[in-house]
Amino acid sequence: MTRKIDLYCEGDCWDPKLWSATPYELATTLKKMGLLHNTCNVNPLENESFITHYLSKLSYLHIDKKGVCTLQDSIHPRRYRVCEKKALEFYESNPKPDSIITIGHLAIFHKTPYFTLQDLDTNTVLKWRKEKKTTYMLDRIPISILEKNQKIQQEVYENAAGIFVSSEWVRKNICSYISEPRKVFTTGIGHRYSTVELTEEILRERFENPVLLFIGKEGIRKGVDAVIEAFQQIKNEFKNMKLRIVTNQDLLPKQVKKSINRTPEVELYSNISSKELSDMYMSSSLFVMPSRFEPFGKVFFEAMAFGLPVIGANHCAMPEFITNDYNGYTSSVNSEEIAERVKQVFESFKTYKKLSKNAISVSEKYREENVVAEMLSIIDRYSS
Repeated sequence: MTRKIDLYCEGDCWDPKLWSATPYELATTLKKMGLLHNTCNVNPLENESFITHYLSKLSYLHIDKKGVCTLQDSIHPRRYRVCEKKALEFYESNPKPDSIITIGHLAIFHKTPYFTLQDLDTNTVLKWRKEKKTTYMLDRIPISILEKNQKIQQEVYENAAGIFVSSEWVRKNICSYISEPRKVFTTGIGHRYSTVELTEEILRERFENPVLLFIGKEGIRKGVDAVIEAFQQIKNEFKNMKLRIVTNQDLLPKQVKKSINRTPEVELYSNISSKELSDMYMSSSLFVMPSRFEPFGKVFFEAMAFGLPVIGANHCAMPEFITNDYNGYTSSVNSEEIAERVKQVFESFKTYKKLSKNAISVSEKYREENVVAEMLSIIDRYSS
């Protein structure tokens, strides 16, 4: 087994708020196993002043029909080259590991086998954009910038010993354009929660007093508007039904905020702690996030770890881990259809118990320890 692994990330690997805690959980798990050698933050602006951060944004300003915006730094080829330089400087000045894991396409390491963990590839975004589909996250970035980034990303992929991806949806797309499809592996992205023991009493309480839970920083991309409309259609059919929404309120359109404010059964939260998040999962009945564009959706697995059946959209990666009438349901991003799916979940206590039990089973596969074990077995096979 590989004994020394370096972990590279555009940010502090030990920051639990970074990228849904994925770097933190990966670093923590590798450290517990005695395999973590070094971590490297390739962010060139780490520890710089506010003014330096602000001035750095100027080079990424973009003007289009909607006005002025700042392009996502990590997508811009210029940003990649700066991160690459910092990564290689760290690599050359430190003892060499047996293998490297990078979170995202950060650099090419010619002397050490490296594996890149990717939740979404640029080519998938390009396909959506060229088909005039909306991603709700990368729609203002010029196609020319995305194409340059895609070429860089593909070069990193071609030189990697392996590519870990979040879903089959992403894997199949990457396999369609790289020269060695065999080195692309669907490992998923792990979550930190141990599965909970659910008593009959807890399940009965969840069933009889339904609480729907939505979690998604980018509310509209994640389908919060459709969830609110669905809830308003059916809330009076259930006793004490509530909807909890955890999102970035600043990103919500005024119309959505008004809809929330005039519905007293809807609770709105932002910036909750990890303890509050755990409590929210535990005291909810059903997780609903019919995302319009979703390469994975880590929160689905977190929710399932607490025994929550899940409702997601019937496209992108979600049908891979949501099986109708097994651990939840998929739906189009349509409020009427979502409402019908919610009613199916609470059709009977027997149905609810079955969905809850199976949700826990699905979640177990994607616990951080299990995902890392799969990654390590691949690293051991492909590091030579």
